[in-house]
Amino acid sequence: MTNGIEILVVEDSPTQALKLKYILEKQEYTVRLAVNGREGLEAIRQRRPTLVISDVLMPEMDGYEFCTAIKTSDELKEIPVILLTTLSDPQDIIKGLESGADNFLNKPYSEEALLSRIKYILINMDVRTRMRTGMGIEIYFANKKHYLTSERIQIIDLLLSTYENAVEKNRELEQANKKLRAVQEEVEKNNEKLKQLNEQKNMLLGMAAHDLRNPLYLIEGYSDFLLQDNSENLHDEQRTILSAIQSSSTYMVQMINDLLDVHKIETGKLELNRQATDFASLVDNVLKRQEFAAGQKGVDISLHRPEQVPSVVVDGARIEQVMSNLLDNAIKFSFKGAVIDVTYQYDDTEIVFSVRDHGPGIPEKEQNRLFKAFSTTSVKPTGSERSTGLGLAIARDIIEKHQGRIWVESTVGSGSTFSFSIPVDSGPPA
Repeated sequence: MTNGIEILVVEDSPTQALKLKYILEKQEYTVRLAVNGREGLEAIRQRRPTLVISDVLMPEMDGYEFCTAIKTSDELKEIPVILLTTLSDPQDIIKGLESGADNFLNKPYSEEALLSRIKYILINMDVRTRMRTGMGIEIYFANKKHYLTSERIQIIDLLLSTYENAVEKNRELEQANKKLRAVQEEVEKNNEKLKQLNEQKNMLLGMAAHDLRNPLYLIEGYSDFLLQDNSENLHDEQRTILSAIQSSSTYMVQMINDLLDVHKIETGKLELNRQATDFASLVDNVLKRQEFAAGQKGVDISLHRPEQVPSVVVDGARIEQVMSNLLDNAIKFSFKGAVIDVTYQYDDTEIVFSVRDHGPGIPEKEQNRLFKAFSTTSVKPTGSERSTGLGLAIARDIIEKHQGRIWVESTVGSGSTFSFSIPVDSGPPA
């Protein structure tokens, strides 16, 4: 015990109560505990403490009621009361003044702040006793009149404690800001490292893709030659093996080309060679190239075009790449005997191109990730075809570089329509 000082802690949280008890007993104060205001009053009547520390939010009797009961009792009103609160509204200060509290401390509080308040109150106890006048004061706050019976010294102390709380919170905020700045600096350093690593990855990816593409082209070309021009000399097993080689090499070439395009997009090197182009010719070229794949799958392609289409300023090869991707996907997701509708139309400002299939359709919740790299959906191609997951992401970047947009409309069980629109003049010719 320090000079016979005993502190009553009134706190309904066992964790908080034990924390307070531990801090105070380290300073050699005697500590008693109560779980609410009613138990606190009983403990005071059993033995009068030097000081009371009470939580505000408690069951049965909260801290304000408890403090009021102490301060309205002639026998107990000299006992100083510190209220602990998580509240921060100015009305809380008024409630504290009305209840006659001597000091406020905001949760969470530091051990240093708590002990400083206790020391301040203990030092000034004699001053408080000598300066009591019993006079109240009337104030007008938040559109309401309040009559405070607290002594002026109490009011000053309570306002000072509120100011100290604000200073403490400001100090904590400054420390948090310093930590945040340090974290931001670390994040910026890590981002720079990631940027460098990403550039190295892109460079290695580009080199590897270039080195792989040529031998894959040879494998694809030779297997196609053997299948087309030498088929009469092949038996069924050889033809099956060559077909698998050709299919795999074609898929690998597509993947390599897609990876190279992604590399160009990520490094900002995807450049457009814009020229005045006949849009109808682009469509015809794509349809001709897709005839074989459509025939193999057993689907028909129906073309709906306007009588005349204006010349457009685009990168023809890149626009054909987008059309091919949309049509290739439509073939992959169409059932045998189905019809794929290819439509394009224009007005004075833009051309809209659409490919509609009658396949399984795409769930609405999965549609928003269709145009992201390496993204797939739960819908599987009807012929077990493979996909790199890059085609639509590349198509989006190509169309956006033409100042256009690309989108999908799909209903499960009814098929999907992929469309893109580009301005008739999307930029100056190269």
